[in-house]
Amino acid sequence: MSNDASNPDPDSKLDHESGTGSGISIGSGLSTIADPVSAALDASERTKQFIHSPADLVIGFVTASYAQRVGMIADAIRNSLAPKHLLLVSAAGIMGNDTEIIEGPGISLLAMNLPRVDLHPYTLDATWGPMDPAERASKISETIGANDQMSASIFFADPFSVPLVNLVPALSACRDEYADPSGSTQRIGTILGGMASGGIVPGGNTLFIDGKISNHGAMGITLSGDIQVDTIVSQGCRPIGQPMVVTKARGNLILELGGKPAIDAIRESLQGINETDRELLEDGLFIGRVINEHKSRFGRGDFLIRNILGGDEESGALAIADLVSAGQTIQPHLHDAQTADEDLSLLMDVQQLYDRPKGALVVSCTGRTQEFFEQPAHDARLIRHAFDLPIEGPKLAKAGKELNAPDTGIPLAGFFAAGEIGPVGNEIFQHGHTAVAALFREVDHVDL
Repeated sequence: MSNDASNPDPDSKLDHESGTGSGISIGSGLSTIADPVSAALDASERTKQFIHSPADLVIGFVTASYAQRVGMIADAIRNSLAPKHLLLVSAAGIMGNDTEIIEGPGISLLAMNLPRVDLHPYTLDATWGPMDPAERASKISETIGANDQMSASIFFADPFSVPLVNLVPALSACRDEYADPSGSTQRIGTILGGMASGGIVPGGNTLFIDGKISNHGAMGITLSGDIQVDTIVSQGCRPIGQPMVVTKARGNLILELGGKPAIDAIRESLQGINETDRELLEDGLFIGRVINEHKSRFGRGDFLIRNILGGDEESGALAIADLVSAGQTIQPHLHDAQTADEDLSLLMDVQQLYDRPKGALVVSCTGRTQEFFEQPAHDARLIRHAFDLPIEGPKLAKAGKELNAPDTGIPLAGFFAAGEIGPVGNEIFQHGHTAVAALFREVDHVDL
């Protein structure tokens, strides 16, 4: 049976070891068996090769063809893994190890043994009523179980019923603050996740947590205690042109940049770009808004990337998918496959300075599939194999050993979302065209 991700067998399965012992243990499993119950059992059994039952937490993603069978799938997973907590999301496409499934049936699971980790499941139904931002943040903090031991909260929502314009800032504000050794204010824990993408009309998505199934609202689980969750947010863009200061704005409209009509200022900024970048403008022009205005220079990672919604030639106004105010700095950005690959690669290079993760959860935009990268499961493969040890071919050959090294990537599961949620700087934002990944690691305990 082939595990070739570029041409997966209809009944193909993928699984991987995260490690054994008394610490954190994670296993992943993917199945494309047509029958949803059989697929759920198949994927579950694959994860059981590397974790013990009962699992503390199972997070799973199912393709749209399984969306109406989530209850049956949950029963099968519970029969096999007996998880203390189970969270499932329907999606337009899923990832499992080195494979992506966009069309047809598929289920991808990440099963975890998490000793000394407190798990707090929650639901948000968006019925908060009128309240000021501080009150909303306080209520959400209580709901998600935010505390000074929170490592991460993994959050999934239905895009048709959840008002993210209020919810995401409240999620960001609900995390406790502390002062780091340099005296800078930081926030404890992080929040990441994405929007279910399995349905194209209201009521078409499915969310499940611990026996509760819903087609609206949001669900998630907060991890606190003896676990480190490092978050990667790759927006996949690079700045072009020049930074410009917003001198007049209204709502999501940039009216003037440096005292000039916004459209005219953008055009002037792009006059000196090279021919290659000019060709990419047709498909990939975005606006980056500076997050920390106190920096003297801006580069990759300093901007929150937003779509351009349209412009008015007569007034020169530019509409973007964000609220804008005078005094903010913006810069045009390009988004293409090469830039997206480079950006994620650079972020993973930094992660290689730290311990190998036990596993990874990935939420990528529906626009980052094989169609965009021209290779399958690009984000999953890059993240999963970033920690592989280099193969010393000559030494293996002299020893008469197989030159093709065994698959050593970390266990991984994820899905393609209708919007991604993750941190940039010290705040939580909703993103588009982005890859968000959680890397689960053991906590280093230092004896004093």
